[in-house]
Amino acid sequence: MQRLTICVLLLATSLGLLSGCSTQNNRIIAVPAKRSNVDQQLPPGAWGLRLLPPSQYPNMQAAFMDKKGLITAINRSLKFLNAPSSQRFYPDGPISHQQVVNSLVDFKWMLRNVTSAGKFQQMIVSRYNVYISKGYDGRGKVWYTGYYTPILYGSLFKTSEYRYPVYKCPTNLAVNHITGQILGEKLPNGSYAPYPTRRAIVQGHLLAGRELVWFSNPLDAYVAEIQGSAKIILTNGQVMTVGYAGDNGRHYTGLGMLLVHQKVISRRQLSLPAIESYFRIHPHKVEADILKNRFMAFLKVYNPAHWPLGSLGVKVTPHRTLATDKTISAPPYQSIFPRAAMTFISTEMPNLEGTVQPFTGFLLDQDTGGAIRAAGRADIYMGIGPEAETQAGYEFSRGKLYYLFLKPGLTPMGASAAPIQTTVMPTVVAPSKNAGMPTESMQQMFPGSK
Repeated sequence: MQRLTICVLLLATSLGLLSGCSTQNNRIIAVPAKRSNVDQQLPPGAWGLRLLPPSQYPNMQAAFMDKKGLITAINRSLKFLNAPSSQRFYPDGPISHQQVVNSLVDFKWMLRNVTSAGKFQQMIVSRYNVYISKGYDGRGKVWYTGYYTPILYGSLFKTSEYRYPVYKCPTNLAVNHITGQILGEKLPNGSYAPYPTRRAIVQGHLLAGRELVWFSNPLDAYVAEIQGSAKIILTNGQVMTVGYAGDNGRHYTGLGMLLVHQKVISRRQLSLPAIESYFRIHPHKVEADILKNRFMAFLKVYNPAHWPLGSLGVKVTPHRTLATDKTISAPPYQSIFPRAAMTFISTEMPNLEGTVQPFTGFLLDQDTGGAIRAAGRADIYMGIGPEAETQAGYEFSRGKLYYLFLKPGLTPMGASAAPIQTTVMPTVVAPSKNAGMPTESMQQMFPGSK
C-alpha cells in the first residue's frame, strides 16, 4: 500500500502502551506491557534475522497442506525479483538476490510435486536454512496486526455532502531516492525543512487544489489514507482505486490509543467496533481527534488491474502478503528484512466472526509498514471489503516469524523456471514508495500498525 499497508488504522495504537488483557468476541488479547519493547529498533544497518540450527526448525507440515493463493503470491515475488532493478535491494550480505530467487523457485516446485507433509518437512530440514526474526525482545517474539482495503463512497468534486478530502502528493515534498527517507519540504535555497503536520496542512489549506477525492465524513477519508489503499464508489457509479503516493514523514499516532488516553475507551474494550461506536455517538469529536495525528499520507489513482500494490510494486495477496520493516539506513543499505522472501509465521488469526484460533502459514514478505519500524512487528494483508475489515480489526496476536532460504550451492528443483540471472547492479537502494512507487514507509494497520 504503499502499499501503504497501514494497518487496521483506527486501532493502530502503537501497540505497546497497553498492558494486561483485552476480551473481544471471546478472544483474549495479551497486550505487551511496554511499548519500548514492542517498538524496539535495531541499530542502523543491523539485520533482523538469526540463523537457527535444524533442531530448532518449526513444524511446517500443517501449513504445507494449505496452498490456497500461495503459488500466486510466489509468482508475484518472482515478478519483482525478475526485474534487474530489484537487485539493488540485496547488497553484499547474508542473503543474495539469487538465493531468494532460487528459494522461491524450489519452494514452488515442492508445492506442486511433494505430496507428503512429512516429506516436505524433511526437505526443509535438509535443503533450507531457516532464520528467525530477532523480535522485539531479541528472543523471537513478534506482534502481528492486520490491514485491509476498504470499500468507500466518494466524489470527485466537493459538495455540501462530500466535504472531506484526501490529497495528492505535494510537489514540494522531497524524498531521498536512495533510502526512501522523507527529507521534508524543499526550500528555495536547496535546504529542507520538516514537512508540515496534518493540522498545519488542513487548517492552513496548504494543499488546496491537490484534493484527489472527497468523502462524506472525515473518518472515511482517514481510513482511505491510513490503510494505504481503497476502492471508492463515486457518485456517478464509477469505481476509483487509489493507493499510497507518499507521506509527510511525521510520527504516527493511532486513534485507538488516543481514545484510551482520553479515558473514553478502556484498555480492555479497545477494538475497532468500539472506536467506530464512540465516533458515531460523538461525531463532533472525529475531526479534532484526527488532527492530533501529525502524520498524513498522500494518495494517487492506480490502475485496477495492478491494484492493490505492495511496496515491491506487485499486487498483494490476501492472507499471503506480509508487511515488515524495510528501513534502509546508510551503507551498506541493508534492510531489516529481505524483500520478496518466503516466510513462515506462527501466531493466531481471527475468523470472520472475530474468534481467534492458532494459525501457521507461509506468507511472502511483499509490503512495508510505515508504523512498523522494528524486528518485532509484522502486518498480514487480509483482503478487500467488510470481511477483510473484520479479520484485520481483530488481528492482534503474538507469535514467531521465520524466513526460509535454500542453502547456498544447491540447485533449485524446477530451476528451468527461474528468472534469467542478470548482471548485478551497483549496491544502491532503489527509490522507495515515497519516491513514487507504491511503497514503503507507511503503514499502519488496525490494532497496531498504521
